Amino acid sequence: MTRGGRWLASVWLLFFTVFIAGAQTVPARSEATVEKNDAPLVFYTGAGQFEIIAVKPQAAQETLILANSVWRSLARPAGLPAGGFSSAVAVRLVPEANWRQPAVFNVVAEPGGLVGVRICWGKKTDARMIRRALVQAVLLRQAVALHGTAQPLTVPLWLEQACVLLGEGRDRPAMFDAMRQESAQLAPPPLETLLRWERGEAEERGRVLAAFWLFQHLQAESGDSPRWGKWLRALLGGADPMQTLQEIYGGAWKNPAARELWWQTGFCDVRTNSTLPLMTMPETRDWLADRCRWLAVKNGREQVLSFDDLWIARKETWLKNGMTERAQQIENQLLRLHPFYRNAAISLGRMYQAAVKGSEVEFKAAMQAVSQDAKDGQELEAATTESLDGLEARPR
Repeated sequence: MTRGGRWLASVWLLFFTVFIAGAQTVPARSEATVEKNDAPLVFYTGAGQFEIIAVKPQAAQETLILANSVWRSLARPAGLPAGGFSSAVAVRLVPEANWRQPAVFNVVAEPGGLVGVRICWGKKTDARMIRRALVQAVLLRQAVALHGTAQPLTVPLWLEQACVLLGEGRDRPAMFDAMRQESAQLAPPPLETLLRWERGEAEERGRVLAAFWLFQHLQAESGDSPRWGKWLRALLGGADPMQTLQEIYGGAWKNPAARELWWQTGFCDVRTNSTLPLMTMPETRDWLADRCRWLAVKNGREQVLSFDDLWIARKETWLKNGMTERAQQIENQLLRLHPFYRNAAISLGRMYQAAVKGSEVEFKAAMQAVSQDAKDGQELEAATTESLDGLEARPR
């Protein structure tokens, strides 16, 4: 099978098992229904990624979206394994009434190398704090994968803050512009102050923004070399940040003043770069597949809802809120999606809006449009892939 053929088969499974072939029809369950059942529900973002354990489907649904976002945004810069870890990060959403800890989340690496995070879930649960918990947990899991548990591991606070902003910006690209404007009014903190930022210290907005721009600057300076990967590996293994920075990046720095000038100049450079990263075709398909996938539980088992199920259960509060949120996400991300699949994204957003509004005619028309637009995108990508394969096969 050609590369184009393999791709076509995988995309068919990814997209159309959800809304063409028709996932098994399951009545959507309301949050109130699940609350009567104390048995936890278990959901997975992917093999070796995140295992989410919750009592309420709304909590699981919202956390699934954030967990997928975290994994995608960190897959490349953090070097996450393409096939997932040998054991997934265990995420437990604990009802607020049962929470007994002062912090809203707690990340732990167990002796056997398993990493788990417990998160307090309640009416005032903050999505940013959940994202932060997931970021810290997956970075710690990467540290375990790289170094084992025999040595002290660390997730630097500046790195955690930078990864949170990266994911938020990729989900809502307008945030990047807002961060640039906000950063223009701030002076960056000294490099050593930023790298030695400890938990428990004040988390000023200026330092949080500077962490993101340092994250970007270090990757840009690395280019195609392995410097960024080497430095990240050393940091997660508990190495001194300033010493390893000098060893891996500091060949041209004659003294600390030159190093600080490198940082201050880099801060100004990366924050003025207004390039908006465009998703690749596979990234766009994955992103849209996440927005098409709805989970419910029947007889204690996770099931995927079809679009027909969504219409039947459209008045459920958790589902109505979820469709409104996803329609907004599509609008926010539209310019970042690959052009081959933008029409499918627009139709998907229209479908969710029609469901919330209660217009069956508009819902069915949009549902058919999603199907056709996705097929059109497939055909364009397959044709492009076939052409590229042909060019690669030509003798040089």
